[in-house]
Amino acid sequence: MSINGALQTGRSALAASQAAMQVAGDNMANAATPGYHRRSVHLSSSTDTVVGRNQFVGQGVQLQEIRREVDVALQSRFHDAISKEHGAQIDQRFLTALETIQNEMTDNDLSTKLSEFFNAFSELANNPDDNAVRSLVVQEGLNVASRLGEMREEYNTLRDEIDTTLGTSVEKVNDILDQVGQINTQIAQTELGAGESGSLRDKRDALIKELSEYLDVSTVDQPNGAVDVHVGSTPIVLAGESRGIELRQTSGEGSTNVSLRVADDGTKLDPDGGRIGALMRQRNDTIQPAIDDIDTMAEQLIYQVNRLHSQGQGRIGQSQIHGTYAPENIDVTLNHPDADLPYSIEKGSFFIHVTHANSGERTSHRIDIDGDELSMNDLVDRINNDVDVPNVTASTALDGSLVLDAEEGFEISFSEDSSGALAALGMNTFFTGHNAATIDVHEKVQNNVGLVAAGSDHVEGSNGTALAIADLQDVQFSALDDRSIREFWQQSVSKLAVRTEAANEAVDSTRLVRESLDAQIQAVSGVSLDEESINLLQFQRQFQAAARFINVIDETIQTLLAIR
Repeated sequence: MSINGALQTGRSALAASQAAMQVAGDNMANAATPGYHRRSVHLSSSTDTVVGRNQFVGQGVQLQEIRREVDVALQSRFHDAISKEHGAQIDQRFLTALETIQNEMTDNDLSTKLSEFFNAFSELANNPDDNAVRSLVVQEGLNVASRLGEMREEYNTLRDEIDTTLGTSVEKVNDILDQVGQINTQIAQTELGAGESGSLRDKRDALIKELSEYLDVSTVDQPNGAVDVHVGSTPIVLAGESRGIELRQTSGEGSTNVSLRVADDGTKLDPDGGRIGALMRQRNDTIQPAIDDIDTMAEQLIYQVNRLHSQGQGRIGQSQIHGTYAPENIDVTLNHPDADLPYSIEKGSFFIHVTHANSGERTSHRIDIDGDELSMNDLVDRINNDVDVPNVTASTALDGSLVLDAEEGFEISFSEDSSGALAALGMNTFFTGHNAATIDVHEKVQNNVGLVAAGSDHVEGSNGTALAIADLQDVQFSALDDRSIREFWQQSVSKLAVRTEAANEAVDSTRLVRESLDAQIQAVSGVSLDEESINLLQFQRQFQAAARFINVIDETIQTLLAIR
């Protein structure tokens, strides 16, 4: 072995030890740095050289690699756990908010308001001539309408909150995706396919971890050090380019639908985890169905009460009855989509009764009707000409609604409506509106409780209509999946309670999974100050030994020079 070779051996040990001490120091300096992955030094001996026949001697040490300690599979599971945890938190947040809005099992819940409303009609059946009870019926109707309206408005507010949060989340994700693309480019330019730029990769990992809070993403490593980012099988970052995401809104039946798309080409994304996935799930699978349920229930409450009320009689007669529902087009059939009536009209008939106020003499006139064949103009013509109801004139108001006017001294009433036309057109009804947002007690009924229809068959003091309305709370309707109004609502509440409980459990379980994986990652990638102190001491001793070795070689050279 030559003197020069010996010096190179010592020099390699000095260089390797110095680099190893720097790595240990860097690890210790970043022990508390979020997202930092421990670096480890990997050394290998240099290639042997021949010093004699079949004799080899080493030439020192080489710094083989400074490696970031990362378990890629564990990291992927950790990102998935983060997505699930944040998704579960969003689920819990909005399910709990919805449950709070419903406020069931209290004195102000909708179930209580419905019971009090139907019980008021039951009390009216016992006292049909008592105006105080009639006032109670009107007040309980207003209470139900008010509660439905408040809940519907709060549901809308909750949906608007989701839409706003989705918008800000998408903006944040696009910012993260841009940064990932930029760092991909920097890594490819810095590493040039060899080694690892630990600081850049740590920054990128921190961004992907943050991205996992919003979307359930996966990454695919590329040979040049870049990573492609996918949602499902769809890429949203390719090398140094972010493809971006965007929200698209489309109008549906009475609502706005939201979908997540790739900004570049419009490919639909279906995230399952993360905040965005959970927000879209809560919007589409919780809030919108809740709105649909409360609207469906309110729609049936309005229609079924009005169908009975329109055929009943109050304590006072009416000389003019003005419908509250108007077709958009009075020339198309009443069930035509362009008519846009909230309720359809079956093939059947109803009776118009005209009573002389003084003598009590009454005539009855049957009006045959089929919503698939008659327009509003046809119905007016049928009443005025075909049937020719005496002392009554039918017409349409400016908005297209039906108006019946009796001559002076005559009153109008109805009965035996097998078509649902009276309720569908809003004639002599208790409620107005067609869903939870629009329900209200008819203004004329509010102003004169004598118009509350308790009687039937034109028998003074009768209670047939009040009894029938009181019994509605237990009647099952096909529009409510063969459930009563009360059962339909209670089932909706029960389903929400079950989902809320499941969401609460999911938050706890996903947190435990994430914490467990985080601990496993720290075991692989975290910095142990004790371990790094030992490494530092080891490489310090190695450096000192290498320095002593070089000093010995130097003394040897000096001795040789002195001999010469």
